[in-house]
Amino acid sequence: MASSEASETSSSQLQMEDEDSAAGAARALLGIIIATAVLYFAKDILMPLAMAAILAVIFSNLASRLERFIGRFASCALVVATVVIAIVALTYFLAVQLTAVAEGVTDHSENIARKINEVQSTTPDWLAHIEYGVKNIEQQLAQTQPRPKHAPTVVQAPAGSASTVDQILKPALPVLSDLTDGLLIIVLFFFLLYGREDLRYRLVRLTARIRVTLAAEAIATAGSTVSQYLLLFSLVNFGYGSSIAIVMWALGLPNPVFWGALAFLLRFIPYVGALISAVLPTLVAFAVFPGWSRTLEVFGAFVILDQVAGQFVEPFLIGHGIGLSPLALLVSAMFWAWLWGLPGLLLATPLTSCLKVAGDYIPGLNFLSILLGADKGREDYHDYYRKLLEVDQSGAHALAVRYCDENGLEPTLVNVILPALAMMGQERAEDHIGPENQKFIVDTTDQLIGELGSRFIRPLLTPRIRLLGVCAPGDNHTLGLKILLELFRQDGVAATFLGEGKTTEEIIEFAKRFMPNIICLSCTFSDCIPAALELVRGLKAALPDQIILAGGNAAIEHAGELRAAGCYELSSTREHARRTVRRYALQRARSRMGAAGRLLPGFTLTFESNQNAKTENAALTDGPLAAKE
Repeated sequence: MASSEASETSSSQLQMEDEDSAAGAARALLGIIIATAVLYFAKDILMPLAMAAILAVIFSNLASRLERFIGRFASCALVVATVVIAIVALTYFLAVQLTAVAEGVTDHSENIARKINEVQSTTPDWLAHIEYGVKNIEQQLAQTQPRPKHAPTVVQAPAGSASTVDQILKPALPVLSDLTDGLLIIVLFFFLLYGREDLRYRLVRLTARIRVTLAAEAIATAGSTVSQYLLLFSLVNFGYGSSIAIVMWALGLPNPVFWGALAFLLRFIPYVGALISAVLPTLVAFAVFPGWSRTLEVFGAFVILDQVAGQFVEPFLIGHGIGLSPLALLVSAMFWAWLWGLPGLLLATPLTSCLKVAGDYIPGLNFLSILLGADKGREDYHDYYRKLLEVDQSGAHALAVRYCDENGLEPTLVNVILPALAMMGQERAEDHIGPENQKFIVDTTDQLIGELGSRFIRPLLTPRIRLLGVCAPGDNHTLGLKILLELFRQDGVAATFLGEGKTTEEIIEFAKRFMPNIICLSCTFSDCIPAALELVRGLKAALPDQIILAGGNAAIEHAGELRAAGCYELSSTREHARRTVRRYALQRARSRMGAAGRLLPGFTLTFESNQNAKTENAALTDGPLAAKE
C-alpha cells in the first residue's frame, strides 16, 4: 500500500510539473505575440523612440568624455547637433546624387539597347521557346477575359475650396509627417542622452520592485559594451564605404562618393546589405561601359571588400564583439523588416545587439542571450549539455571522449563535465528541465567519469596513500565527489568511493576494514549536517589517527562544528583538497625517511574568499544548490 501510494504521489507530482511547464510555455508564447502586436500597431511611437535610444547608446561614451570638459548640457547638445547635421547632410547628398545618377544613365540609352540585343541574340533556343509559350498563354488569357458592356460613368466633383485645400495638402502630408518624426527623434535623442544617469537608476529601482536583481554597474557595463560595439561597427562600415568610393573612382564609375555613402549605409543590414549596395552600381556600370569586364569588376569589388571587412578588419578591430549568432542576426533582420519596413531593417543589428546584451545582464531576459548568442567560446560544454538534453547518450559520450583525448582528463572534467552539471542545476532550480532530464544527465555523467579516468595511466605514489570517499548519510549528490576522487587517482592516490545511501554504521565498519589514510567526506545539504557530525565523531572514535577531509557547500557553512567534531581539514575548492593530500603525502614520505617528524594534525589552510573559490566550491557538488552557490 505504501509503495503504491508513493508511486501515485510521484506520478501526480510529475503531472503537475508537466502542467506547470506547459503553462509557462504558453505564457511565454502569448507574451511574444502580445509584444509583436504592440510593436506593430504602436510603431509610429516606438520607432522614433528606438532610433533615439540607439543613437543615445552609441554616443553615450563620447558624451561622457566631453562632459568632463564642457559640462553635461553642452556636451549633449554638441553631440546631438553634430549627429543631426551629419545625418541631414548625408540624406541630402544621397538624394542629389541619386538624381544625378538617374539623369546620367539616360544619356547611355544606346549602349543599354545594344547590350540587351546582344543578350537576346545569345539566348538559347529552349529558353526562347519558353518565353514564346509564356507570351502565348498571356495573350489567350487576355482574350478570354470578359469585357464590360458599358463604360463606367465618371462623375466629376465640382471644384471648391475644400477640394483645392485637400489637393494642396495631400502631397505635403508625408513630408510634414517625416519632419515631425525627425524632430521627435532629435528631442528624444537629446533627453535620453542628457538624462542617462537618472534613467539608469530609475531602471534599477523599477527592476527591484518587480523582484529582478539588476545592479547599476551591470547597466553601465552593458551600455558601454553596446556603445563600443556599435561605434566600432560603424567605423568598419565607414572604412568599407570609403574603400568602395576609392575603387569606384579608380574604375571610372560616375559618382564614386555616392556609391561609397550608399555602401556605408546599407552595410548596417546584416549579411545581405553589401550585396544590395552592389546592385545599383553594377547596373550603372552595365549602362555606362561598353564592355562587360567593368561590370564584373564593379560587382567583384563590393564582394571582395565586404569579405575583407568581415573576415579580417572586424575580428581585429572588434574581436568577438558581443557574441551574436549569425543565424539569429539574419532572422532578426527579417523580423524587424517585416515589422517596421526599411527603418526596421537598418535598426536590426543595433536592436539585436541591445537585446543580446540585455539578456546577458538581466536574469529575467536570459532567454534572449540563449536565442541570440553565438557561444563560440563555450561551445564544448554547451554541445555536451545539448546532447544530453536530446537524450543522445552516444553523442555526448563521443564528444567527451574526443575532448578528453585532445586535452586531457582534468580539462575535460573542469571545462566540460562540471559546467554542464552547474547548468543542469541552475535550469532544474528554475524548473526549465524536468526530473527525468536531470536523472538522465546524472546517470550518463556518472558512468562517463569513471570511463574517462580509465583511459589514462595513473602514477603510483611511494608509499601508496589510501583515500576513502564517502557522502554524508542522506546526501545523494555524489558526482562532485567522484570527480574529485578521479583527480586524486590521477595524482597517484588509491582513492575508493564507498557508494551512496550508506548509513553511519556501514561507513564506520567499512573504514575499519579498509584502514584509509585519509577520509574525504562530502556534505552538500544543511539537512545532512547532523548526520555528518555524528559520522565524524564515530570515525574519530574508531580511527583516531586518520585524517578527515571535508568539503561541500554545507560543510563549509558549518566548518566550526565539523572541526569541533574532529575534522582536521575543510577544503573549499578542488585545489585545496588536492594540495592537502599532496602535503600529507610529502610529510608522510619525509617521516618514513626520518627527515621530518610525524604529521601535525592541526595544520590548516587559508580559505579563499574571492569569487573563484566560491565557484570551485559550487562545482564540487551537483544539483540546484551548486548553481546557487
